[in-house]
Amino acid sequence: MTPGQRPNRRLRLQRRLRGWSQEDVAAGLHRLAAGLGEPEPGVDATMVSRWERGMRRPRPRYVRLLCRLFELPAEQLGVIDHHGPPLAPDRAWEAPEGDVERRDFIRRVGMLLGVAALPAPIFKPAGPEPWERLQRALRQPGGVDEETVAHLERITLALESLTPTQVGSRVILGPITGHLDAITLLLRGSLPANLRRRLCSLAGETAGFAGWLRWNMDDLDGAAAYFRSGLEAAREAADRPLAAYLLGSAACRPPYREDPGERVRLLRARAGWFSHADATAATRVWLAAKEADAYALMGEAGPCLRALDRAEQGLEAARAEPADVRRPRFTVVDRTWLQGERGASLAKLGRTEEARAILQPVIASLGPTSEQDRLWLCTALADTYARDGEPEEACRVARVTLGRAATIQLRPVLRVIQGLQGALRPYASTPAVRDLAEQLHAVGM
Repeated sequence: MTPGQRPNRRLRLQRRLRGWSQEDVAAGLHRLAAGLGEPEPGVDATMVSRWERGMRRPRPRYVRLLCRLFELPAEQLGVIDHHGPPLAPDRAWEAPEGDVERRDFIRRVGMLLGVAALPAPIFKPAGPEPWERLQRALRQPGGVDEETVAHLERITLALESLTPTQVGSRVILGPITGHLDAITLLLRGSLPANLRRRLCSLAGETAGFAGWLRWNMDDLDGAAAYFRSGLEAAREAADRPLAAYLLGSAACRPPYREDPGERVRLLRARAGWFSHADATAATRVWLAAKEADAYALMGEAGPCLRALDRAEQGLEAARAEPADVRRPRFTVVDRTWLQGERGASLAKLGRTEEARAILQPVIASLGPTSEQDRLWLCTALADTYARDGEPEEACRVARVTLGRAATIQLRPVLRVIQGLQGALRPYASTPAVRDLAEQLHAVGM
């Protein structure tokens, strides 16, 4: 490194907090440029490494793209040139809900669903394939065939994979409810019994996903309504595994609205025609982790750890489970996810050193598609520092988490960080805690 060069530790920190490699950053810049209709950027992992080591400074175009990719201002990425004009506007806490981001999101939906993406919010058929069959089915109720239902199942899986990482749940909710409306219209016609059951199952699964999107928006009444309608559809489909997942979903509430004892009761309840024993292997792992979380909130270490061990024991069966029996069809349950759940539960139990030893490597290992999981785990990590009287570290993690959660409008995470101020009250006069309070105010909390 020549004299005057300084490593860009801020850029490297933000990359590592997201669990991205330098290749991930380069690929993200290429995707952004393509989505914006811009020329291909001349960036690879080596170039990103040079930026982080201070050997090169990003040109203004790349500063702008980096700010979009990380959804942070240039100052927080360490790419601002204080000796020249500003390289990028400071839009740290704006959610990317503008026209450009919406168009980029619709392009992604279009690619996933196999249709042409046109200016928002219009979708049109791209040829004589699935959407034309769907349109014919809508015009002629009862004319649904196996191929149309199979295509709707593929659409359901594709939509479930669109977790809110670049745009908020409110944006994703539009395509989801549109898909649900299409299935609902088909269900109004006269259908063979086997196709009707499959469509009811798809309707229940789609309603469940819509419920979680409402949950992310802190609209628990809306979430509950979707979970209830999903359960009704699952009942008509006689889809016991889906019903078990939806009942578990309805039992979960954000920590600041939680009655953990009630969650445990609901997670263990039978509903007459099905029980949680009917759940798929992956859902049983998920339900056990959610039960452990409830016990952790109650401070009951024994039942919490036993539930986590039960989840661990079920992982092998979940991995071996055929994809065509999963409900929901898209799941993030794996060993890394479960380790994160264990770390978060240990944090709630006050076992802070054990929790950090688990949380830090898990957070570092998560990729860009696991952004929601990362943010929840970061709230647990920040809480461990606050409990141990380390306000600077608690606020450092909380500020990064707050910025990302505000970007995708993950309201429950924002509320949890707001609640962290109670644990930090003894340090209210420190600069770190004051900065966190100002940032919370900036995002309307």
